[in-house]
Amino acid sequence: MNSRAFGVPFREIPWTEIASRFTELAALHPHFQHMADIASSVIARHATTALAAHTSMHDLVVAKRPLPTESPIDVVIVKSLSSHRGYVAPGWVVIEHLSTTGHDDQITRPSDQAVPLFWRFMAEKFAITSLAEDLSDSSFL
Repeated sequence: MNSRAFGVPFREIPWTEIASRFTELAALHPHFQHMADIASSVIARHATTALAAHTSMHDLVVAKRPLPTESPIDVVIVKSLSSHRGYVAPGWVVIEHLSTTGHDDQITRPSDQAVPLFWRFMAEKFAITSLAEDLSDSSFL
């Protein structure tokens, strides 16, 4: 097995703090707006009790609650334009699932599709489906 799952301690940051950071960043650099939109959508959908998160550089790292006590753990990473995990073109979003089974997955889409794509990953990778059901545009889910 070739697992690239998250192998370091998960230092959780409150979603409100993450949303605030990305909102401030997006005000200065609009190409971060989709990151702020994703964090805000987690709060709006009351998913903060189901999902834990932190940031790494400007990437958003998300894990399902309850957090496992031992590493490695499955995570979904929303890569930003300044990601150190690989190139992300301006105007695009890359979302990647790093799995303990080695069955990693990655999808790239225009950044205006970031929120529905994020919820697609939450449904498929973490089985959090009730939160993804109210998407208005689910054409690519």
